Order: sequence, then structure tokens, then C-alpha cells
Amino acid sequence: MDWLGIGVFILSLGFAGLVFILIPVMKKLSATLGNTADTVATVNKSIGEVTGEATVILFNANETLVDVNEKISKLNPLFDIIHDTGTSAQHLTSTLVKYTSGKTDRAKSGVDAVDRTNLEGLLRGAAFIYYLRQAKKEYDANN
Repeated sequence: MDWLGIGVFILSLGFAGLVFILIPVMKKLSATLGNTADTVATVNKSIGEVTGEATVILFNANETLVDVNEKISKLNPLFDIIHDTGTSAQHLTSTLVKYTSGKTDRAKSGVDAVDRTNLEGLLRGAAFIYYLRQAKKEYDANN
């Protein structure tokens, strides 16, 4: 045998040894890849279920929003009525302010007359007596 044949023989023995060493590693790698395939299948199934649930949730949310929008549209006329009532009340009070502003001068002159003649105490006394009579009537009606 020549040196080339011996070298090829040594290389073939080394390759055979390497194959025997790598067999357990390849078995472990095969088992790991099998587990990975099972995990990916489980994840795909779970994602399918979650997607189905998310679709149902989104459908229910859309239905709820449609219902809320319908109810709000039914309330819009009520808010329009409230707005119109507020506008009418504002016009009424502004008209009353204009009307009573002219009467203010006459009321002020009446108050000045009461102050000049010292009738303020007399008016307060009359109001107190009126209050007492009303309270007595209510008391008698209840008993």
C-alpha cells in the first residue's frame, strides 16, 4: 500500500467515527424539530380560535355602536326642543328686562317716598302681622 491509500483509509475511518458520533445529535435534532412542528400546529390552531373570537367581539361592538347611534339620533329632537325652550326663555327674560327697566324709575321714587315719610317700619310691621295670620290659619287648618 502506498501512502495515498493509507491516507484515504485513515480519512474513511475518521469519517465513520464522525458519523457514529453525530447519530445521537441527529436523533436529538429530529426530536426537537418534531416538537417544534407540534408547537407550531398548536399555535396555528390557537390563533384560529382567537381570530374567531376577535371577529365575534368586533361584530358585537359594531352592533352596539349602531344601537347607540340610533338611540342618540332619537334624542336629537329632544335636545333641539330644549335648545328652543332655552332660546325662548332668553327672549322672554330680555323682553321683561326691557319692560321692567322703565318701571324701575317709578319703583325707586315709591321707595324714596316710603323712606321720606318713615313708613318703612310700619310696612315691615304690617308684613309681619300678615305672616302671623297666615301661619295661624295653616295651624288651625292642620288641627
